[in-house]
Formats: sequence, C-alpha cells, structure tokens
Amino acid sequence: MPATKQPQNGKQVVAPMVTALFAFFAVLGLAFGSPDSVRAQAGFTRGEAPGWLEDRDRTEGRGIRLGQLELHPGIGVEGGYDNNVFFASADPQSSFLLRVTPHLYVSTLSEERRGQDDSEAEPGEQSSVQFRAGLSASYFQYFSSQARSNVGADADVRLTLGAGRPFSFTLFESFGRTVRPFTELGAANRNYARDQNNAGVELGFGTRGNVFRGTLSYDLGYDFFEGDSFQAATSLEHGIGAGWSWRFFPQTAFLYDLDVKLTSYPNESAEGPLLSGNTRIRTRLGVNGALTQRFSLLAMVGYGVGLYQTGDDYESVVGQLELRFRLSPQVNLSLGYDRDFFRSFIGGFYLRDQGYAEFQLLGGGAFLLGLRGSVSSLSYGAALDASGDPLGAGGTSDRSDVRAAASVFAEYRASDWLGFNATLSYSGLFTDWEDTRTVSDVLFIDPASYDKVELWVGARAFY
Repeated sequence: MPATKQPQNGKQVVAPMVTALFAFFAVLGLAFGSPDSVRAQAGFTRGEAPGWLEDRDRTEGRGIRLGQLELHPGIGVEGGYDNNVFFASADPQSSFLLRVTPHLYVSTLSEERRGQDDSEAEPGEQSSVQFRAGLSASYFQYFSSQARSNVGADADVRLTLGAGRPFSFTLFESFGRTVRPFTELGAANRNYARDQNNAGVELGFGTRGNVFRGTLSYDLGYDFFEGDSFQAATSLEHGIGAGWSWRFFPQTAFLYDLDVKLTSYPNESAEGPLLSGNTRIRTRLGVNGALTQRFSLLAMVGYGVGLYQTGDDYESVVGQLELRFRLSPQVNLSLGYDRDFFRSFIGGFYLRDQGYAEFQLLGGGAFLLGLRGSVSSLSYGAALDASGDPLGAGGTSDRSDVRAAASVFAEYRASDWLGFNATLSYSGLFTDWEDTRTVSDVLFIDPASYDKVELWVGARAFY
C-alpha cells in the first residue's frame, strides 16, 4: 500500500535499508540475468502509430533482399473519428481525422531467407550478428477541432553481437514523438508534442543451448515536452536492469528480474504539481511456461520501493499472474492480473491493480481479429503542488481512480501486399478527484473523469 508522508528522520532510516536491499539484488543480477525479463525500456511511450504496427512480424511482407539484409517498406492510410480529443470531463470536442503512416524496416536475413543459396547457412541456423531497425511516421490531420495537425514518429535500432552464443552484447536505441493532446485544459494553440528517447546496452551470458540465461543492462531515457506549458515535466532517467532465466523443462523456466530507475526533473518549477526526483526499485521472481499443449502461465511476485526527495515514499508487493489458453492453432485467449507502481505527474506515483483479457483469432491466414480489455484501480501518492499544498479542490490530496479500456482490431489481407483494417477503442477514467487548475500557465498532464471513443478504418500496402 502507498506509504503515508514521512518526516525526514524516517527517510534516513528507510534509505540505508533500501540501499542494502538494492546492493544485495544487484549482486544477484550480476551473477545471473534474463533477456526476457530485463525491462530496459520500462516506461517508454511509443508514438500514436496504428495498431498493425504493434506486431512487426505481421507488419512485414516478403521484403527486398539487399545482400545479408532485407528491407520492408510500407504505407497505411486511415480515416478516423475521436469523440473526445482533449479528454474533457464535460462538453468534449470531437473531430474526424486523417492518419497517413509510411514505415520502413531493415534487418538481417530472416529464417525464411537464410539458406536460399548453397554458400549460405542452412535454414533455421541463427547468425551471430543480429540487426533490426525501423522508422515510421504518422501524420494527423484534424478536421473539426482546435487540436493542431502534426507528425508523430517512431524509430528504433537494435544490434546484437554473439546472438545465440554463451556471451552476447547488444546496443539499442528507441525514439518516439507523440503529438496528440493528452490533457483536457488549454486546448487552443497548445503544443502537445512529447519526445522520448531511450538508449542503452545489454550484456547477455548463459550456457550452450540457453538452459540458463542471464542479462545485465543499462539505459538512459530522456522525456522532453516541447510545449512551454509542460516544460516542468521534462525528465532524465537512468535505468539498471538485471535478471536470469533457468529452463528446467523444454518450454518452462524460472525467472528473476530487477529494475532500478533514477529519475530527475531538470526544469522543476515553483508552480504547478510537485515533481520530485526519485529512485524506484522493483524486483520479482517467478515461473513462465507451458503446463500442457493448450495451457500455459506466467506467475511473478516481488517487491517495489520508491524513494522520493519530497512527498510520499512507496513500498508494496508487486506481481503478475497470466493464464494463456491455446484453444486451437488459430485461436488464443489470455487472462491476467498484475499489480505494479508507475511514475506519475500527480502525487509522484500511482499503484495499479489491473485485470485484463486478450483474445486473438487468425482465420485462413488472411483474417485477423484481436480483442483487448482491462479494468484498473489506481491509487496515487499525496497530490501536492510545488509548495506542498494539496492540489485537489476543497483542499484534498487523496486521489484514487478506476480506469477501463477496450479495443477491437480486425484486418483482412486481400493479398500478400495489401490489407484492410479497422480499429475501435474505448478508454474511460472514473474518479471523484477534482484539481484546482488555477496555477498560472502550468497545465495538469493527468486528465480526470473522461470517456473517449476512437474509430479508425483504412488500408495499408506493405512489402
């Protein structure tokens, strides 16, 4: 549960204990480590790209071979409708939209292409050098709203040396630019562009055959708000990740992960919500794997601690339980629950208890249907302004929300290079919280009490 505000001498007692715990788990992470569990890019927000870009394997077509590389270009055009552009709790602005999204991916040869010549490796044999890079941009045109038309973008690069070997070395870089509004006040002539960059390195080690595998990683993240009204929320974050996996059955493994984040706000303002530098530590242990041919699970449990220079500290149990059912080769269902805490621009952090479900149907290799849904309970740290006064209307600093989200994605592939798709999504936030919103030109990034529905229909060409 979120901790209550502590006096300074309390923090002097807690900090050495947390430091000692961190040192202990860091030693474990150095001794062991896991590529599947290291969250090197936790907290990184991708741009507002279409749903079909979420699964790169589904996005790519046949590709163009360039020596030992393959190139995958494509473009999508969609028309959409947003019933609440600015996440308003009353009198929402709606708008029709146009989204145009070109993309280009390049990577080392896939398994399908390896072995096509006698001089090359046999199909399925993995090269020790793996490279993947991608670039996409989404142009948004609003037809009936005060929101600006603008261009969002995503780019990523990942290079691994020694892939599949006992020791590997990976460099990664990700960039995302989001441009759509994210708060309800100050709609006219506001710049909502947000640039997030994350770069790092990952060391991997393990036994031959990867029965045991570990990783240790470091990443540096920069979260930059282009608009003057949101500059105080710009942050710099150092991340350390470590973990290990031990496969004791062919498709089942024990997992451990450690995630440490050190966040600072270089543009801290004397006005607006309190944004405090902090250290967040999360460690978990669990199991992931198949119990039968049709049923598998992921079960993780651990502890999370957040130390904040000003405001509430945090410590509580974190974990996840996910049940996966393979109803047939073409039909998959997942049900899960997770408990975790996250960085927040109100109260410093929020604790999330979330139940979720996912369903995917692949029909005849040409039709894909995906459904997602979740309900979350959110509990925040004390919501204070920069001077330490409560942010809530009526002098309250307590905030708790219920968040609901659901989406349906469908795509029909008319050929191996042309697809037609539609996406319908809903998100809603239900709370009694009301903030004062009376602080100069500083706007609140976290909206409250809204319902939002989006519909997109379009086509894409890919190769």
